[in-house]
Amino acid sequence: MKEGQSSRIAQRRAAALSGNTPDYIAKRNELVRVAAEVFREKGLAAASLNEIASRFGTDRASLYYYVGSKEELFQECITETVVLNLQRAKAITAQDISPREKLRQLIAVLINSQVEHYPYMYVYMQEDMLKKPSQDTEWTQTMVEHTRRLERYFIDTLKEGVADGSFRSDLSVTLIANSLFGMTQWTHRWWLPVPGGSRHSADDLIKVFTTVLLNGIEGADA
Repeated sequence: MKEGQSSRIAQRRAAALSGNTPDYIAKRNELVRVAAEVFREKGLAAASLNEIASRFGTDRASLYYYVGSKEELFQECITETVVLNLQRAKAITAQDISPREKLRQLIAVLINSQVEHYPYMYVYMQEDMLKKPSQDTEWTQTMVEHTRRLERYFIDTLKEGVADGSFRSDLSVTLIANSLFGMTQWTHRWWLPVPGGSRHSADDLIKVFTTVLLNGIEGADA
């Protein structure tokens, strides 16, 4: 695409975004959904704008009316969901409830998010933002920081449980948190959170993960 043409399309895209018309927003959201499916199937590196355009029912040049790049599409798939999970985790840890109940609700956030925001959370887990090589970009750094803040809510809850005797004090809370994330964030390899995708429901996963974790870290005062 020539530079002048690219500039004109970018101007049209900016005008359409600022106009916030329902039809444009709906089509852009649908494009993001289609892109997420391609990212899920192929991964970010192997996915191409040509294939995304084909699935969307248009050509590559027409995509630039909605997004500026493949990376922008990828970011659109992930950002809102990650921010929402962080907000929900913050609200849970602020409640005046037991550390056990906080942990149960935090686990539920991670699992239910995979259903509510499929396939966006699948793409996020699949790409593993903490290990991406392009951590020099502002967006990637922000996502890594969000991920670490989410981890902190879990670790703080575990520490709270250790302090009040609900959880064992002889285990590393960091290792417990890492084990928990290993359980909940590896589900994209074997669990498909769509109707007919798996014989196990989100509630099944929440119950098993919560039971396994809490029984393993239960303290004397639990």
